[in-house]
Amino acid sequence: MPTWPEATVLRLLAAAGIFLVAAVYLRGWRRLPRPTPAPDRITDPAATRALLLFLGGLALLAVALVSPLGHLATQYFSARIVQHMLVVASVPSLIMFANPGPALVHGLPARWRDATLAALRRPTDATSGRLRRVVHWATAPGVTLLAFLCVCWFWYDPAVHNATLRHGWLHAVELLSLLAVGLLNWWHITAAWPQTHPAMHPMVRIGYAFISIWPVKLIGLVLLFFPDMGYDYPAGFQFSGLDINDTNFGAMIAWIVSGLAYAVATVALARQWLGYEADKPALPESAWATDESMNVPGIKR
Repeated sequence: MPTWPEATVLRLLAAAGIFLVAAVYLRGWRRLPRPTPAPDRITDPAATRALLLFLGGLALLAVALVSPLGHLATQYFSARIVQHMLVVASVPSLIMFANPGPALVHGLPARWRDATLAALRRPTDATSGRLRRVVHWATAPGVTLLAFLCVCWFWYDPAVHNATLRHGWLHAVELLSLLAVGLLNWWHITAAWPQTHPAMHPMVRIGYAFISIWPVKLIGLVLLFFPDMGYDYPAGFQFSGLDINDTNFGAMIAWIVSGLAYAVATVALARQWLGYEADKPALPESAWATDESMNVPGIKR
């Protein structure tokens, strides 16, 4: 009986997982009440915009895992960089800006949905209190940011990186771990539901996004100066007439393009903050039109 190659099995599993998540999300999205204005400017999970963002994120995930890019990422370093950029930044940003938690929960079977909602609302007892403290610590912005940095850099260690080229299952673990820390990172940036911590001020989230730019970007910078890191890719290329090969090209992509999703998010958060400030009610005239307020410093009336 013929057996399927490991790469084919992993692609089929990825496609099945993406399809299942999409089905659960669509089922839950249709059950949510229609959108209402969100005073905190977080995307309404029942809005059409949220649907488009989430499905766009899943489509990019399919490009990263199921399309020919998934195979090219095992042959060329530059393709691996593009795959990592999609999994770490582009896919998680679209998914988390969609605020998908409510739709995913309501798309679950009734028993699982009720259990999940009850767990989120459950009063704290001795056992659940310890568990919630662990979850609260593990999902703190500083902890998730440190985990994001460490996981991203870990997979570029030459020995570990070469192991992902030899073992398809380890490459799958690499991608799943990068996607997980990417989702956690963007969860804080977007302030998506559910929140185990108070949402950070938009300016703090801008700083958080700025720090998150650097893991892949610094890898590109290092490889531009030290291209011979010992990555054993089975294929490569050289641009005709230029001193640029596969590794150089991948490093250039990482250094120049890797921060694009975070730059877009920074602009969006800045607009959100400015809009929030513009919507603040004006101070009544009685609060500022007083003799004391009108006095010029150093001059007495």
